[in-house]
Amino acid sequence: MRTKKKTTFYTLPILGVFILLISFLGGCHSNKEITTPSIQETIKLHFIDTGNSDAILIQDGKIGVLIDGGDNDDEEFVPNYIKAQGIEKLNYVIATHPDADHIGGLDGVVRNIKVERVLVSNGDADTKTYRDFISALIDKGLSPSVPLVGSTFSFGKGEFKVLSAADVKDPNERSIVLLYTYGKDKMLFMGDAGTEVEKNLECGPVDLIKLGHHGSSSSSSLAFLKQVTPQKAVLTVGSGNKYGHPHKEIMEHLKTLNIPVYRTDEGGTLVFESTGKGIKALQEPHSYLNGSTNQSVVEGQMNETPTPIESTIKNEALGKVYFTSTSKKYHSTPTCSNMKAPIEATIKEVGKRKACQICF
Repeated sequence: MRTKKKTTFYTLPILGVFILLISFLGGCHSNKEITTPSIQETIKLHFIDTGNSDAILIQDGKIGVLIDGGDNDDEEFVPNYIKAQGIEKLNYVIATHPDADHIGGLDGVVRNIKVERVLVSNGDADTKTYRDFISALIDKGLSPSVPLVGSTFSFGKGEFKVLSAADVKDPNERSIVLLYTYGKDKMLFMGDAGTEVEKNLECGPVDLIKLGHHGSSSSSSLAFLKQVTPQKAVLTVGSGNKYGHPHKEIMEHLKTLNIPVYRTDEGGTLVFESTGKGIKALQEPHSYLNGSTNQSVVEGQMNETPTPIESTIKNEALGKVYFTSTSKKYHSTPTCSNMKAPIEATIKEVGKRKACQICF
């Protein structure tokens, strides 16, 4: 028999209006055992390619959880991608922190897809992006909740646990850090949390980690990576981004520990499958190239990635390119990145899509 949990209230000022924030699950731990699902039951993880931003979809059939929603120009792309997966409802939308590259597309998600609950981090932001997000929640009658550290909530036959939701000045360090456990599989989502959060994070070995802050040197310390010993590491990073992500130090850490890395700047949208008995990547691991110098920390890979001009010249010579309706990259071959239903086109028809760094 469950005991009744005490509810705590917070307020968030926005445009002179105070929005009620209900603390989620009162920080209580779940006592139920997470059963190992049968091999037929598969959870899909989609790391949607939105450039140097985060949009992560955890899918269980026709329902899902969305962690962040890309940048401002993803207001149509992200909800369209979610719908294309056959998802009819998002049980949770989680805004890890109020930076534009994490919540920019969430107003489009809230307005176009059925959402049950919304979780947000401590604090707010005096930006149009944040106001647009809150306005969409108000229009849909949704009240955002602030989760407490240690609180848990279920999704499908798995369970999320909030490992960090710090109330500090730095918005990145306020990131909601989540651990999702499905059977024996453990997946860690770091938002933009940095080394200060990592030092205090109570987390053991995981099967997969979404690295913090797009591979910035402010996150993913060597000590932390040794602590969580991930079997797979995911980088949500934009090709040729102005920040130089991922930074050289991080790629050296990953190579030193022999951790396979999967990155959206090289592979586009990344998809993984979890059966509760192991996590399968639907693409091959990518390079240890760093973004600052476009040089590899692996000797001999210095010139593997062509410049955008070289890619364009090569592409025009080929004449034909391939992409999907939801992709942000075009390819020289229809089999690259396990594309489903690739569209054959010419270079003039790619629109704003960029050349894939794997096949060009």
